Amino acid sequence: MPPKQIHLEIASRELIRASRPPPGFPAILAVSNLDLILGPFPIYLVCVYAPPPPGSGGLAAVESAVRAALPSYLSSFFPFAGRIVRHPVTNIPEVACNNAGAELVVADATGVPLSAVDFHRIDQSIGRMRVPFDDGIPLSLQLVRFACGGFSLTVATNHLLADGRAFIVLLNSLGEMIRSGSLTREPLLDRSSLLNPRSPPRFSPSLESEFARFTPATMINPLMAAAIQRRLYRIDAADLELLRNEASAAGGGGAGRRATRFVALCAHLWKLLAVAVGESDPNCRMAWIIDGRKLLEPLIAGGAALDRYMGNVVTYTSREANVSELLRAPLHGVAAMAREAIVSAMKRERFQQLVDWMETKKAAAFNDGEKWTEAVNLGLGSPALVISGLLPFPIDGDLGFGKPKLVMPWLRHGRLGSASVTAVPSPAGDGSWFVAGTRLWPRLLEVMETSPDCLLKPATAASLGLAFAGGGGGGHGSRL
Repeated sequence: MPPKQIHLEIASRELIRASRPPPGFPAILAVSNLDLILGPFPIYLVCVYAPPPPGSGGLAAVESAVRAALPSYLSSFFPFAGRIVRHPVTNIPEVACNNAGAELVVADATGVPLSAVDFHRIDQSIGRMRVPFDDGIPLSLQLVRFACGGFSLTVATNHLLADGRAFIVLLNSLGEMIRSGSLTREPLLDRSSLLNPRSPPRFSPSLESEFARFTPATMINPLMAAAIQRRLYRIDAADLELLRNEASAAGGGGAGRRATRFVALCAHLWKLLAVAVGESDPNCRMAWIIDGRKLLEPLIAGGAALDRYMGNVVTYTSREANVSELLRAPLHGVAAMAREAIVSAMKRERFQQLVDWMETKKAAAFNDGEKWTEAVNLGLGSPALVISGLLPFPIDGDLGFGKPKLVMPWLRHGRLGSASVTAVPSPAGDGSWFVAGTRLWPRLLEVMETSPDCLLKPATAASLGLAFAGGGGGGHGSRL
């Protein structure tokens, strides 16, 4: 079936409030300095589902289940029923926990079955399954109905309130609330339990050089930004294991350990980047977005786990390498470099310094309208590829009608000039991963599409199990 263009028609848009506002919850929730580093902008987690099983009630039952669960769900995630506002004096964003309501949007992709969606082209597929929402709304749930009976559910929020791990908690908890009517574990909403700035703030001078002001003078021009492409790939479990075995040779995993699948994939992508750069630059860079929850858990009173912390606990790290050396090096050698770079950033002191650094910047940043970003994101200097992953976070997303076929974050890349890739495990649990090239230069895209060494395969409706979307599979039953 030839691909069809997705055009959404909004069927309904409503606000739903928490049914049981937590007693004594603060009227204003301050965000953390780690939240402020990323700043406020919309992010979307798009989940794509096959049609519900026969006898389940179809799309009407899905909509009814989501709507019925939301009041109790928002009682547990109460700030997400509020509004993002600005402090009247400092202009720093904060959350008014006023139970103004989260948004539920229902839309139709009229005349388009999921089998006709070109999933390989991200902007033509999951990018069109989302609905823009008001900047002040912390949570917008967006149900899109397809002609085949399948659907997508997008969890949309503001990056100020959630990183990748928190995003998955939002999704998995919604599924649990729909299926059982309650949560086995509540989210951790208190940001004061994390790192606080020291007095006086202290950070290394080298940290200052890692950030740059995000201004028209530091951004690529709009025409260059328009040339950047997005593509969605899949890598099978067997190919991931093949990479891991190759990356683990000669100690590529460090200290006698096997390389992780993530490190192995990073090494594979770094070598592909070197092929793309060729003789155009002597060097290229790989950068990583790293979750720091495990590092900071010992700081929490009572040793509470941070896996359900609703906020941002991430940092960047990067490493530059010579292109010729990358091309000559075996995969395990590149894997060792990648692992060393990641481990170097996994220090509690780094996160403390980030908190202190933002403490010195936020007054000017939000009063004067300054915006900061990690310098590697700008794409200036040697070519840089930034990689992140919703790993090893378990993704469920079962709303009572079967697990999603695809879960993938989406956000605008704006005028950033670096390349970017996001890896997400398949919800099927078969060991395969989806790899989204969320910012790809034409030359890097060409290498990924044509190199015989590339193990990434274009994602299609068929590879997602949606080519003949006419029925769903198993999963939990909804009790709502």
